[in-house]
Amino acid sequence: MDYIDDIYLSLQGLLTEKEKVPGVENLWTPGSFCDLQYAQMLEASRRLCDRLGVTDEDPDVEAIINALLRIQQELCRHMFLYGVKYANMDAKTPCLS
Repeated sequence: MDYIDDIYLSLQGLLTEKEKVPGVENLWTPGSFCDLQYAQMLEASRRLCDRLGVTDEDPDVEAIINALLRIQQELCRHMFLYGVKYANMDAKTPCLS
């Protein structure tokens, strides 16, 4: 696993205290923005499954959620890499390649 993945997993609170990257906060602590948004997503998924008459998870709903999570992870990885690339630029300076 590379350093970017370690940071990503630390942000998600998926690593033990010993494994996590020092100085990287867990964005999923109870009551946090991510925690609250995830709870809203789960509730919406439950309501959709109720409307569909599905007692467990609906495979299409799960496919949508998992695809969005993979997109989000890819965006995070690229944001990190661009952050490193442009770390010394003024935030108001246009990013020119």
